[in-house]
Amino acid sequence: MPKWISVEEATAKYGFNKEVILLWAEMKRFPVSYGEPTPTVDEESFQEFLSRMKRGITSEYIDTLEELYIQKTRVCDMYAEIIGAQDKELLQLREKIASIEQIQAAMKMQNNRIQDCRKVFEEYEAIFHDSWAARLRRSLKRLLPYRMSSKHWDDLE
Repeated sequence: MPKWISVEEATAKYGFNKEVILLWAEMKRFPVSYGEPTPTVDEESFQEFLSRMKRGITSEYIDTLEELYIQKTRVCDMYAEIIGAQDKELLQLREKIASIEQIQAAMKMQNNRIQDCRKVFEEYEAIFHDSWAARLRRSLKRLLPYRMSSKHWDDLE
């Protein structure tokens, strides 16, 4: 039955850095359990691995390390690609926001102009309401009161 010890205990007991032990674990040199709160290693398998390491670094170890490096490089490349795509998307969103802000500014300016026009129209509403056509109709109505019935004058309005 394997005896499991935490990575911190292995660090203290065997004198290796925590990162080095985790790297070896990632290289699958010995069994590891990623439980809470810290990973644990099978102490017997870890001791066997250390005794093999004392005999010298093998080509298999170097190949495994190189394979791990290649995998990590691929992961970094994927992250860089994802970040690049997100940067492009962010730039597009910023451009859209800038366009929307320009449109909003133009709309506010147009709204202010419309409000100014409304104020002017309200000031001169009586003058605009009493147009030349309305004055002409009233004059004609006075001149020809009996020739046309009131129904015909109402149709002209």
